[in-house]
Amino acid sequence: MSKVDISKRYVEIFKKLVELYVETGEAVGSRSLSKVLPNPLSPATIRNVMADLEEFGVLYSEHSSSGRRPTEKGWRFFVNTLIETTDILDIEKEALSDIAKNAIGESIESIMEKATDVLSALSNCASLIMIPTVNSSVKYIDFVLLSPGRAIVVIVNENGVVENRLIEIPADVSWNELSKASKYINSKLRGATLEEIRNDIQDEVNIQKDGIDKLTKDIIEKGIGFTIHENSNHVIIKGQSTLVEKSNEISDLKDLLKKLDEKKTLKKILDKSITAQGIQIFIGAETKMFEMTGCSMIVSPYQNAKKNLVGAIGIIGPSRMRYSRIITLVDYTAKLLGSIV
Repeated sequence: MSKVDISKRYVEIFKKLVELYVETGEAVGSRSLSKVLPNPLSPATIRNVMADLEEFGVLYSEHSSSGRRPTEKGWRFFVNTLIETTDILDIEKEALSDIAKNAIGESIESIMEKATDVLSALSNCASLIMIPTVNSSVKYIDFVLLSPGRAIVVIVNENGVVENRLIEIPADVSWNELSKASKYINSKLRGATLEEIRNDIQDEVNIQKDGIDKLTKDIIEKGIGFTIHENSNHVIIKGQSTLVEKSNEISDLKDLLKKLDEKKTLKKILDKSITAQGIQIFIGAETKMFEMTGCSMIVSPYQNAKKNLVGAIGIIGPSRMRYSRIITLVDYTAKLLGSIV
């Protein structure tokens, strides 16, 4: 028998073992494999192959007589070489598409909250998203006086998505003064993003051109500057309860939930993912986030209408997950968000 035949047999057995383990959550034995392999092999032959795969470091067994499970190295091999892409299901597409249908008039944060809620429900894992760090083109900006010393900045982007932010202003600012600041900003929009607006009018505001007094200048700077920086690196996480339900598959649930709550490590991973090409998959000890937990994260960057990378979205769950399906879900959701923000 040739080395090619042997290699093909090893890959075939390993792939089927992983698929059975994902389906059942139980260690897989040679007899179970012998019943599902496309090419019949005796349990003895399968046991020999499994023993070799264990020596290669892609499988492990808790006891000498028990079945095998994939190691982190095994999961990485499976993810990199054996995953078969799947199409998103109609019911999944419909659930996610509803987010886009109802986006007009919604705030960015509200849209992101809904996206993570739906993604968590469909994947039965925790989901997370970093909201846009670069803003879409702005269609209109307005200031609404709430009470003395407080106002809301209302920003409508080119897709009709609304962003509301609370700012503090001097207590004696009137509605007319807010209107003056709003008119000045809107006269400078011309399809620019907030960051572009901020850069373009900063010098004009500083030298008080176009009749801009100090009070109006302060309102403009707070209205634009606050909105840009308030959103930066903000992470939303949903579905942590699904991790609790899978606690038997997570080695250190308490540590994982603590890291999710702190969000520091997540932000670092998501920052890197925004600049990466395509979907990123992190398994176990490949990151400090999951080194002792037995978890994986699938994350994808997403773009805005101008094709700029502005955020990242993904899921976190036990390493025993349906990678092909969840990769499809994350990828579809990322592309969907690109049509909204």
